[in-house]
Amino acid sequence: MRASKAFLPLVACGVLLAGATLGACRPSSSTEGAPDATASPQASAMPAPLTSNDTLRTSTSASPVTPEGGPPPTPLRGDAPLPPDTLARDVTGYTLSALLRPGELVGPPRAPEVNTAGIEAARKKTELRLGIELGVSRMRLSLLGHGFVLPPDSELRARSDRYGHVVVWDNGQAYRPIGPGALRALLGERRLDVAPITSAEVVTKDETGKRIGIRTRKVEVTTRAARSVWEIGRLAELGDGGVLLCRFLLDLMNAPPGTQVCGLDEVPMRVELRWTGQGSLGFELTGVLKKNDLSSSGLLVPPANASFAASPLEANGVEPMLSAPELAALRTGPVDVPPPPAGVSEGLSVQNATDELRLVFVDGVSAAWVAPGARALLSGLQRGRYNIQLRTFLGDASQTTMGQVVPGVIQVGTPADAGTKPIK
Repeated sequence: MRASKAFLPLVACGVLLAGATLGACRPSSSTEGAPDATASPQASAMPAPLTSNDTLRTSTSASPVTPEGGPPPTPLRGDAPLPPDTLARDVTGYTLSALLRPGELVGPPRAPEVNTAGIEAARKKTELRLGIELGVSRMRLSLLGHGFVLPPDSELRARSDRYGHVVVWDNGQAYRPIGPGALRALLGERRLDVAPITSAEVVTKDETGKRIGIRTRKVEVTTRAARSVWEIGRLAELGDGGVLLCRFLLDLMNAPPGTQVCGLDEVPMRVELRWTGQGSLGFELTGVLKKNDLSSSGLLVPPANASFAASPLEANGVEPMLSAPELAALRTGPVDVPPPPAGVSEGLSVQNATDELRLVFVDGVSAAWVAPGARALLSGLQRGRYNIQLRTFLGDASQTTMGQVVPGVIQVGTPADAGTKPIK
């Protein structure tokens, strides 16, 4: 299942995914809030109610938690500003590093002109790195690198007394709350469509392991959107911080935010998400550092000086993730290929005739994203043959062309798939 896509484009600034409140591990009895952008055909205007049916069949040992023993968290609204947040003092917490790993990528063809060093450098630049700060009741998750659809250095923030997240951008100057069920559309298409929340089944496995020196237990979580395998570890005095990170991952599979996967002082170490239709996405912690001096101002949800943004974040045309010289470095030099189609003298002309944003992967490296209904030239690729994939950010829809000739033209979908949207 793919997330719907009405991400309220948030002005042309970097989107910082700032905090929604993620605390307790119990499903809420209701959700509220919907973005004021035009919804896609597959989007639900509001999250599906989190009813008692969503308290899942589970054998997990993780206990649900509520902020400071209080009532369950309330869902964020996407159309309403948040009151100022306060933390009395700096907090003890953890700084984590993590990666998202797209699955089913196709590498370069076997050819002498393939530049392995250039491909590795491009892959390193566009890998999906996450910088995470966890306090006992707050989370700050920074999107690092150039492989995300959202602007560089965007953030997500969350807090334990609210369900959902806050997107922050423009150097912390602008924010937008997003309710549960919106992360798939946000990360994949710059939209805030809310996908239906579906019940989740959680089963604890009798398996243990170790990741980066931390002992783990294994849990399987299944929804209509995905089947996932989790390895969960324990960090002393973490509080609800790891629960917030769990909710980030649960939202990607449209699970109720109160799903009982992580308990107090627990954190997801590694998660494999396999979508119901096709494709997969992995999450993995790569480093953990305990700190006693996390700045309270850096964990506020929303940030102290940020303003609520009503404008959407636009997604138009083709946006390169790699420069022309970096694309050229994927090959040691040009080779002879058949003559290009009329009107194409260099580069790769890309057309997205679907109604969803697609990423262009060249030899397994994300090179650009293409807005729905857009057509533009990706410049820099040397004359030769490449393996090209046009796929969604989550990898739940993909089209692969092996041995694509450059200069050349590639298209995903047909004009009918894009409805009445003009090709730009």
